[in-house]
Amino acid sequence: MDANKKFYRQKMQWLNAISLECEINSTSFRVAYLIADHFNRVAGFAWPSLARLAERICLSNKSVYRAVRKLEREGWLEVDRKRERSNHYRMAWPAGRKPLPRQSKAKEADGNVLAEGQDCPPLEDRDVRQSYLTKLPRTFSSRLGNGSKSKKFSDRGKYEVQIMNRFGAGISEVLQKLDEIAPAAVDELCRMEQQGMLTEADIDAARLAASHHTG
Repeated sequence: MDANKKFYRQKMQWLNAISLECEINSTSFRVAYLIADHFNRVAGFAWPSLARLAERICLSNKSVYRAVRKLEREGWLEVDRKRERSNHYRMAWPAGRKPLPRQSKAKEADGNVLAEGQDCPPLEDRDVRQSYLTKLPRTFSSRLGNGSKSKKFSDRGKYEVQIMNRFGAGISEVLQKLDEIAPAAVDELCRMEQQGMLTEADIDAARLAASHHTG
C-alpha cells in the first residue's frame, strides 16, 4: 500500500471509529471530520484555526472549542496548543481501540490457507537520521543525529540530496523548517524518496507545512 493510500485509510478508520462512539455527539463528529479534512499527510497534523472550523460548519467558536475538548478528553484527538498560532491537531486512539495492521495469511502450495504461518524475521531498521548536507544550517543537522557513523544513520543525507536535485535547492529550507515542527515528516519524505514514491503533491504538502511555521 503506497503512502497516500495508507494515509487516507488511516483517516477513514479513525472517522469510522468515532462515528460509532455513543459518547461523541454529532457536533463533535462534524468537527473531527473537518479537522481530518485538513490533515497534512507529510507533517502528520492539521492546524486550522477555531474561527475557520466554526465558519466552515456554521457554529460558534465556543461550540467548536467544546467539541475539540470533548474529542481530546475521550482520547480521539491530540492537541498541541500554540501561542499566537493555530493549534496542531493529531489523530489519536483511546487505549486498546487502534485497529491492528492487516496481516496476510500464509498459503500452502495448493492454495489452502495455513492455520499458522511462518513468522518472518524482522527487517533491518532502515530509518536513518544523519544528514550529510553541508549547506544545511547546523541547527537542522544537529537535531538529526549525534554524528555517529553507525550503519543505521548512513543514508538519510543521500536521499535529502536526491530530493533537492529533483525539486530544487530551495527545498533545503523547507526541510529545515519542517524538521522544527515535525521531525518525523523529514524521515518520511526520505523514505518515500528511497522507495520511489515521492511526488510533487508530497512536496507541496511539505511546503504548506513549512509555510505554517513561518506564517
